[in-house]
Amino acid sequence: MYRRSALHLRDIHNVSDFWSHRSKLALSELWYQINLVPDSNARSALQFAFTNTAWHATKMRRYNASGGQRPLTGTLYIPQLIAEGNIFEIFRHQVRQVSRFYATHPGLHYGEGIVLARQSSATDLSWLPTSSVDYVFTDPPFGANLFYGDCNVVWEAWLGDVTDLADEIVVNRSLPVTAGGKTITDYEKLLGDAFTEVRRVMSPTARVSVVFHNADDKVWSALLSATDRAGLAQTGVSILDKVQRSMKGYKGRSGAELVPFYDLVITFTAGSRTSSPDLNSVGAVALRSVREHLEKLATGTNEHLNQQRSLEYLYSLAVGSVIANGYHPTGLSFRSLERLLRDNFICNGGRYYLN
Repeated sequence: MYRRSALHLRDIHNVSDFWSHRSKLALSELWYQINLVPDSNARSALQFAFTNTAWHATKMRRYNASGGQRPLTGTLYIPQLIAEGNIFEIFRHQVRQVSRFYATHPGLHYGEGIVLARQSSATDLSWLPTSSVDYVFTDPPFGANLFYGDCNVVWEAWLGDVTDLADEIVVNRSLPVTAGGKTITDYEKLLGDAFTEVRRVMSPTARVSVVFHNADDKVWSALLSATDRAGLAQTGVSILDKVQRSMKGYKGRSGAELVPFYDLVITFTAGSRTSSPDLNSVGAVALRSVREHLEKLATGTNEHLNQQRSLEYLYSLAVGSVIANGYHPTGLSFRSLERLLRDNFICNGGRYYLN
């Protein structure tokens, strides 16, 4: 992300350069006082509030004339107009949010066994016994879309515990492999290691929900090859509308980038993948699912119907249908589906209609 966001052009050379000198002084004093709090539970809660404060206090905080100044999520981006915030006011707001959480969850106290948060690699769940988990929900990194380890450094630097990027499950083309870059093969192997651990800890009747999306069919194939190798069988696929878009999501909607917005939620159980014998072409499956969807849509124009006629939505629908029928969406990239749709349907203003 240092390269992707051209941070050297904004005089960012060290992690500390993300803050102004004044902000660093205030944050340092605040962090020092938090670590003097004798009660460990209170101290942890305050440290948690501090991590978000540190993020909001960076030079990444964008000026917005209508209010709501905050950094962009999922990236390290320095805006043209920076809105410097009052560190202590930001922290008070974060503490109020944490306090409201505890107030509405009165039984949630450390050590009572209700909730356990554990920091570890997904490729090594040795702290969990075999066949001990009834349900797994995971949202793995989407190929090369986001680099969470890079983003996390803004608060991990304060915690003194920075993510080891060697095991980060991403496709990293910004660096050569010898310098820490990762290929699609590396990505698939690490995903496979993680899902193998998931398979090990699953009880016999357990279910696994995987939230995923990507515009690259090779990334899709890597995910499904990883689940195949782990011994997971897909049993259901549904579309998830996140409503709130990321920076990439907005670029996708405007056409600036080929980025799908609607995620898929794929459900797995223990077992092997099975294919439907009557379907022999990924493109044919995709077109059939889109045609059936468009036939069922009501006539007229409104925001809901426009969304369901968009390339973003139809791509999610097509990929989901292919996976639900037991196939890898090989060759079904965002761009290739766009060509298929334009050849087989009417495109009007970025919306697709039956011929």
